[in-house]
Amino acid sequence: MNDRTTIRDDLISTFAQQRQMLLKHTADAICGETSMPSQKRDERETKLSAILVSSLEELKVAEEELVERTTALAHLRDELEQRVRGERDLFELAPACLLVTDVYGAVMDANRACVRLLKREDWGLERQPISRFIAPDERRRFRDGLSRVVEAGGVGDWRLVLLRPTDSPVTVSAAINVVSDSKMASGQRLLWSIRVLDESDAAIVA
Repeated sequence: MNDRTTIRDDLISTFAQQRQMLLKHTADAICGETSMPSQKRDERETKLSAILVSSLEELKVAEEELVERTTALAHLRDELEQRVRGERDLFELAPACLLVTDVYGAVMDANRACVRLLKREDWGLERQPISRFIAPDERRRFRDGLSRVVEAGGVGDWRLVLLRPTDSPVTVSAAINVVSDSKMASGQRLLWSIRVLDESDAAIVA
């Protein structure tokens, strides 16, 4: 908020400086015509005064519009920041295990429920491939399945067994949505929603 106030004040100060410069230039122009006949000098002063008044009015209007636009932009930015914070809170505090990865399964973000499920600290998940939580003899099958998910644009129920460093493996169902993201080299990222299954649903479906 302080940065926006500073920018607005700097712009207003610039307008004020321009106004003072215009006044000085007009005064210099008037004073510089002392050799001109009195009648012509009066006419010139009248014209310059009219130009000065008109220019000052235009500057004043521009200054007021600047303040209004800056205030409106500040309000819009505050609303956007509040919305982003709200969406971040929904992601972070959601009871479901939520995960964001690139199309190759490298972790970009994970909420608290996901960190608890995988038994890792959040910093220990960043840029880690999801395949590290898959049994070694199942990793190639997992990567092939992930490629098919990306090609299909998502999946609603992908059964997986996830290995955890400090606990027993857990059988889960992953719903994955493929979304566009211009910031990604591939132009896409994956949104995962993972839920733990009962032992009776432990079959793995690639």
